[in-house]
Amino acid sequence: MRKSALIVDDSKSARVVLKRMLEVHELDVDTAESAESALEYLNDHRPDVIFMDHMMPGMDGFEAVSAIKNNPDTATIPIMMYTSQQGEVYVGQARALGAVGVLPKTVEPVEVSKVLASLHVIGDRVEREKKAARGEAADPNSSVAGVETLDRGIRELIQDLFDQQRAVLRRDLLDSYEAIAARVADEIRVPDAEDQAGLTSGPRAEVPPRFQLIVAVMAVVIIVFAWLYWQREQGWQQVRQQNATLLAALEQQKSIEADGAIEVQRRLSTYQQSLGSTFATALEAVEWAVNRSGTYAFGEVPLEDKRLALIEELSDRLLGLGFSGQVLIETHVGDFCMIDGGADGFQLAMPAMRAADCAKIGYGSSEAAQLGLQQSVAFANFVNVSEERTDGQIRYLVASKGNTQPILEYPATTEIPAGTWNEIAQANNRMQITLIPDGFQ
Repeated sequence: MRKSALIVDDSKSARVVLKRMLEVHELDVDTAESAESALEYLNDHRPDVIFMDHMMPGMDGFEAVSAIKNNPDTATIPIMMYTSQQGEVYVGQARALGAVGVLPKTVEPVEVSKVLASLHVIGDRVEREKKAARGEAADPNSSVAGVETLDRGIRELIQDLFDQQRAVLRRDLLDSYEAIAARVADEIRVPDAEDQAGLTSGPRAEVPPRFQLIVAVMAVVIIVFAWLYWQREQGWQQVRQQNATLLAALEQQKSIEADGAIEVQRRLSTYQQSLGSTFATALEAVEWAVNRSGTYAFGEVPLEDKRLALIEELSDRLLGLGFSGQVLIETHVGDFCMIDGGADGFQLAMPAMRAADCAKIGYGSSEAAQLGLQQSVAFANFVNVSEERTDGQIRYLVASKGNTQPILEYPATTEIPAGTWNEIAQANNRMQITLIPDGFQ
């Protein structure tokens, strides 16, 4: 049976644009040009989702949401605000009235697809994965096969994390390698005798510093990933050896009478403990990989679309591992050395300036905590519907530590270059993920 949607907007062009996006997903789409028309429509129809504009003649969107949620016959219909309004305050007001989130009018089709999937209006890949997982767990004779499935799942998880890290590093290097190379060259390169001679003898061909830097960074990354992969291989080999030993022991136990049941139970308990250790190791690897990409630039919103893509990928991987519990998202704010930029607000100080000459170093604790809570509309929507989307299996909690817990300590003196100081502040400007499985809070 085809599902349906209702668009409420006084703008004809906005209704047409959103209707085309929804019809791609084989939805029956009806429209209303006012809140009053929508309420009249709901007397005889029950759409699966409503997209509600805010500013409309007569009754506005918030009033319409309140009327729908106060009616027992329509209170269960999910409502998504479809508006140009933005900001955390507006998102909070919409949720307080009963809306599940906010969809901007500049939305891309892929975002519409994500919203429909999160509301179970279109097919949900997560649900299919959960059903498949339950089907495997139902067979009492499939414990050994489950180990192999977990083994392959961990392998695929680590490989995906490697691919993700390489993509992130490559993007960041392409965005900033020129600036980094210029700064490093100015600060640490000391002219040698040949360079001094070159001032008089003409230009001399040499390898550009930025390529040397890229090669060095990539070499370090490859070594780290190779070491981590080797460690995981060693762990997997041990698990396979344990499995083989346990299977041999179980075959021997088949010929033992009832008095050997206690020994069998003991061995099975040891085996379950080894599985729990393997699962914990996989979660630690996931945390490490995600937190490697958790830093964000000065002036950037901590929880925006770049971090959202990382969290969405993390959610999929955790569901694939059968994780159930809480994902704690904590933001930290660095104490940057800043100068007064006038109408543009505070800006980063020049690297060569003394930190003691900066107009301001960091923010107050309460202001830093507020900065750490900034998030995009898409990020807020994802966290809001995540528990419903995963049937309570994964629950997100967002908190800001402000500037109270730096990962690197700041120098005791400000008689150093502002660039050196801000490198430490950048390392402290980060998002950190902590995975808390159920039963370990």
